Amino acid sequence: MTFSLQQFRHSSVRLFAIALFSLILTFHCAAAFAQDTVGQVTDITGSAKLERGGIEVDAAPSMPIKVHDKLRTTAKSKLTVTFRDGSKLLLSESSSYTIDEYSIAATTRIRASIALWAGHLRAIVFTAAGGVPDFEVHTPNAIAAVRGTEFETAFIADRPCPEDRSCMRYTTVGVFHGVVAVANIANPAQAVQVAEGYETTVACESPATSPAPLGMEEMGAPGYH
Repeated sequence: MTFSLQQFRHSSVRLFAIALFSLILTFHCAAAFAQDTVGQVTDITGSAKLERGGIEVDAAPSMPIKVHDKLRTTAKSKLTVTFRDGSKLLLSESSSYTIDEYSIAATTRIRASIALWAGHLRAIVFTAAGGVPDFEVHTPNAIAAVRGTEFETAFIADRPCPEDRSCMRYTTVGVFHGVVAVANIANPAQAVQVAEGYETTVACESPATSPAPLGMEEMGAPGYH
């Protein structure tokens, strides 16, 4: 069977249209995936889990991270997530957090809100020149609002607070670079400004304590960093 020139041209046009449609569809899917993904797993020591939509799987290097994902580590494990704006979250052993909000335009962070449920979480927050680091870490009893670039938050339950032995759940925030505003979640307006090299503790429903040098409380103890 032979094709006429007209049939050949018609076939070529159809093939070109199909190829173009496939290319456009692939581009849109990739763009949608990029917009939906806020970061990725960049380092794992030991075992870590990722929960999404009620399903929990083993976390793995290069795994994409999305808003509302919950990540947790087991004993003797660590997990690092790097976000598209360059910020990092380093989760210590037997710890967990949820990404409640992470808004990014291109590679610029607009707002981030992280819920720490247990254990220790170090945040290294990237801030563009002249930008405002709108980045918060919430625990069940405290809020840490970033004014700087690197800090660690710990939420401890079922253990007496060093500041108030009658309190069995507390938050400690230590600042390594910059300034972090810390307050009890019950009274966010009553915040304490914690400068570089200092830490504060929020015991149960009490306000944040006056900042003390790092190492004075639990977060300065060996094994926590």
